[in-house]
Amino acid sequence: MLTLEEQQHRNALPQGFWLNEYQIESVLGKPGGFGITYLATDTHLRQSVAIKEYLPTDFAIREGISTVYVRSSSYDESFQWGLKCFIEESRVLAKFNHPYIVRVLRFFEANGTAYMVMEYQKGRSLTDYLKQQRILVEDQLLAIVHPLLDGLREIHKAGFLHRDIKPNNIYIREDNTPVLLDFGSARYAVGQKTRSVTSIVTPGYAPLEQYDNNINDQGPWTDLYALGAVMYCAISGEAPPAATRRVMKDPMVPAVKVGKGKYNKNLLQAIDWALRLSEEDRPQTVEQWQDKMLVPTLPTSSSTERLYQSRCSFVNVASMVVILLLGAACAVLFYKNQTHNVEITTERSARQIAEQQLEIERKLRQKAEQDYFQVKASIEEVQRFEPQAVAKIDHSNEADKYYDIVNVEVDDFLNVREFPGHLNKPMGSIPQTEKCIKYLGNLRFVKGQVWVKVQYKEAHGWVNSYYLMGSERCDEEKKN
Repeated sequence: MLTLEEQQHRNALPQGFWLNEYQIESVLGKPGGFGITYLATDTHLRQSVAIKEYLPTDFAIREGISTVYVRSSSYDESFQWGLKCFIEESRVLAKFNHPYIVRVLRFFEANGTAYMVMEYQKGRSLTDYLKQQRILVEDQLLAIVHPLLDGLREIHKAGFLHRDIKPNNIYIREDNTPVLLDFGSARYAVGQKTRSVTSIVTPGYAPLEQYDNNINDQGPWTDLYALGAVMYCAISGEAPPAATRRVMKDPMVPAVKVGKGKYNKNLLQAIDWALRLSEEDRPQTVEQWQDKMLVPTLPTSSSTERLYQSRCSFVNVASMVVILLLGAACAVLFYKNQTHNVEITTERSARQIAEQQLEIERKLRQKAEQDYFQVKASIEEVQRFEPQAVAKIDHSNEADKYYDIVNVEVDDFLNVREFPGHLNKPMGSIPQTEKCIKYLGNLRFVKGQVWVKVQYKEAHGWVNSYYLMGSERCDEEKKN
């Protein structure tokens, strides 16, 4: 008796087999219960591609070298329904041209089944990546999650869901950028109709509503649960318990406890938010969840810590900066007025203790002064863009603001980034001589720097405030 994996490999097309202009090289990964993915060569373009074959082994089998047959006539309706869903999924995915979503080049029918041709991605799955890293630090995690969220936003905007987000379906390319693979919508649709496809859901990553027949309960929150589970795995080293195990007595240790002291508290709270069992209690959109992750965490005592679940407006940010400034100032005064009251037994031990205490105070005072000046510089930079924000004055009805480009080398240009931060994808570039760049009224703090959102021609994105200078001339011209 063959094992399931042996049977699936036995069903695979042989090396060297021709599918139209594609020549099969090998099987990629382990074949699943819904299909087999191959590495192949496009002999016309002379480049590698990945080809996914629809072959649900629960009710279909390959006879001979190529042709796929239904195991019995009783499975014919289910097979044809799945084939239709597979082709429709291919058609939808072919419309996306996004750097973090696998690119579908074409699809076709042959050998009694259908094939989806995709760009081949060099790298390794997040599963293999985590086997080596075990857990990810915050910067590594966000470098993977934010691009995937950008891709998910486009998918959801098109009215489509992934339905099978898990580490094995996230690929880390050789340049360390992620890409989302192997959508599960077609497989899930077949499973809902027949309940015969193996592994319709992936325990730990599938929310509770995916165990039910009612597909209307699913939405963006379904994918966000799965991505939240991926993040939980990345900070804890293991997936959360299956959603069905969490219903009566939840054994899952919250992310805020797992990652306490290692990750931004708002990031951990966002993970726990996405992993709520009830879909109504989860973030409903990518934007809502992402805003939660980006809210800065204030240094508060445990007795006054609270969960922020509303969007962080600029006034909130400015208010937090003021609190930091006052806190840093108080810290400087405190450490400047500290005195020593150390009981000593000998003159020598007293001197050593006093010197150690002085060194500790010196370092603490130095750190407090650094914090003070850094926060002071940040608030001054914020006031360049929103002078009245600290006073919490509503300036929503003010006229548009414009800035000129400064501090950019001659013949160079300023990149407009997709997200705040120098390493994020450029959305466009602004020449060094450009004037009157429109400020869109949004700021973010990244590693002590202020990033602002601007519009230049068709590009909307983020630039470092260091390269902008207010222009009264531009403001007046735009008003007139």
